[in-house]
Amino acid sequence: MAEITLNVEKRDKVGKQISKQIRRRDKVPGIFYMHGEDSIPVAVDSKQLFNAIRTEGSIVDLSFDNGEKKKCVIREVQWHPIHVRPIHVDFMGIKLTEKIQVEVPIHLTGSAVGVKLHGGILQHILRELPIECLPTDIPPHIDVDISNLEIGQAVRVENLKLQNIKVLLDPAQAIAVVVPPKLTVEAAPAAEEEITEPEVVGQKKEKEKEEEELKEKEKEKKS
Repeated sequence: MAEITLNVEKRDKVGKQISKQIRRRDKVPGIFYMHGEDSIPVAVDSKQLFNAIRTEGSIVDLSFDNGEKKKCVIREVQWHPIHVRPIHVDFMGIKLTEKIQVEVPIHLTGSAVGVKLHGGILQHILRELPIECLPTDIPPHIDVDISNLEIGQAVRVENLKLQNIKVLLDPAQAIAVVVPPKLTVEAAPAAEEEITEPEVVGQKKEKEKEEEELKEKEKEKKS
């Protein structure tokens, strides 16, 4: 379990306008909270925070500007919807002797045989695993080997072998599965439509003229 230190400053004021001012100083507004203690609004350097976020499964030592230190984990990060940068962070205080609940990234390792040899498609269904353990037992990530997966097979939560860790999910939950390749369905040829040739206007008038002449001749005979 990696441990990193973040320097933070306490905030006396909160609100949208204060948060905007903090971000203009290249800092990120946040909150530190711990069961049984009052929450503490804080501000942290954006670059330091970004590096801490990239260090998976870390215990964070918060070093306050008044000399106080607290251990915590990064519980939640809010990101800017367009720019890739954190805009708010929640720090959850911990005690090394008390178990906590966190989510740990899942990394798939190997190359599934059903994909390599039979053209199957790998679906990575579960990307984070909710667990409960002591802070010192939090793994940076969990490796899941998918090398032996054939088409139609899956790796499930029950297949994981974890020590000193309680998984907070149904054991039957699939982590990754190899599905058959998509079939290409060819459209059936359209039924041949009966083609009706359009009647030529000139031909129609000529026909009507002939009929009128015949009628006139009939009248002359009768008279």
